[in-house]
Amino acid sequence: MGNKEPLLSELENFFQALSDKTRLEIVLLLLEGEKNVQELSASLGKSQSLISHHLACLRNCGAVKVRKVGKFVYYSIADDHVKDILSRAIDHVSEYSKSILSCEIVSQEKGQGVKAEQTETR
Repeated sequence: MGNKEPLLSELENFFQALSDKTRLEIVLLLLEGEKNVQELSASLGKSQSLISHHLACLRNCGAVKVRKVGKFVYYSIADDHVKDILSRAIDHVSEYSKSILSCEIVSQEKGQGVKAEQTETR
């Protein structure tokens, strides 16, 4: 099968991009349709600069695309692949919600991430 390392790294980064709560909120809103930064910011109650930062990540990972109209920039889900991944993930989570939320390993990893972030900011 060859060296899977490049594929593993790409998948890890793609799913890492989707693992952030704000980015997930953004993609869920974009599943409803195209939006600009101002609309996303207002819907999420977060600053436009924060939303722009997260959109840049999602764009770099191929999860969202940009459409420019004059000075306005609109974002949407990149393609049917991404829509399908998100739709299937939503279906999966709906079916396995209880076991997903009770996974101690994920809870511990999330806790370590918070502690690491707190340590870095000191």
